[in-house]
Amino acid sequence: MRLPPLIAVRFFEATARHASVRRAAEELHVTPGAVSQQVRKLEAFLGCALFERQPRGLALTAAGRDYQAACAEGLAVIGHATSRIASTNRRHAVLVSCTPGFAVQWLVPRLHGFLQLHPDMDVHVGSTNRAVDLAAEGVHFAVRHGQGIYPGLQSEVLVADDLVPVCSPRLLAPRKTARVADITSARLLHDEHRGDWRLWREAHGVTGLDCEGGIVFAHNAAIEAAVAGRGFALVRRALVQQELAARELVCVHCKPLATPLAYHLVYRPEALIDPALRRFRDWIMAQGSADHGVSSRTM
Repeated sequence: MRLPPLIAVRFFEATARHASVRRAAEELHVTPGAVSQQVRKLEAFLGCALFERQPRGLALTAAGRDYQAACAEGLAVIGHATSRIASTNRRHAVLVSCTPGFAVQWLVPRLHGFLQLHPDMDVHVGSTNRAVDLAAEGVHFAVRHGQGIYPGLQSEVLVADDLVPVCSPRLLAPRKTARVADITSARLLHDEHRGDWRLWREAHGVTGLDCEGGIVFAHNAAIEAAVAGRGFALVRRALVQQELAARELVCVHCKPLATPLAYHLVYRPEALIDPALRRFRDWIMAQGSADHGVSSRTM
């Protein structure tokens, strides 16, 4: 039996039912481009056109009308069978990949709230610095740091607040506030590279600060070193909210450093068809939006 790509069938059926790529994309929680790509993929597989592209929209061809009826019936049968099985096994697993530092500093402290809201779901966090292959490794979501350009994948900005210098209050005693003048070359804590502190120095016109000094850490360990009183780390406020609230860290009084890089939530275009995965996506994006609101108000 020769079966077509089932995701393409699902996208075709929604497009045919709505007679609109845009409305199908809204139903499936993907972009119109993703829908068009899957429909073209199915047409290539079948070797015939399923739609006539008209000035005012789409119209099914004769082959498309026959195929829509068969697809709608087949998907309905699959849907009913899935509901019956799911009713006896209600737990849903979400697989998330991110770096160890992001897991410890941002994701894991928030997951308890999600699991309280959705007790029928399990979240499995895979912490790695490697860019996983979502399709090949069965990963539903990944958090990646960069400019958000990941071909073939959906990408949404999750954490994008600017960089701020922080340190332990122990470095300031008896004062309670940190000043730019307190930052010295020997006390710089670098997270994986020295570039961020160089950009900060140039943005603030600081002279006499040698950014080649200090210690370079990996996996967000610069935050842990700052909490331990070892120096000043340049970090995103969203990653140190708990430490700031507990006064384990304080911010240096200066303007934050804007950066074009951000943490992005990345997933395959078809992922949000699954209601359970869509719930996780909506929750985690709301967490990111809440962090941005807090950062904006406290600057």
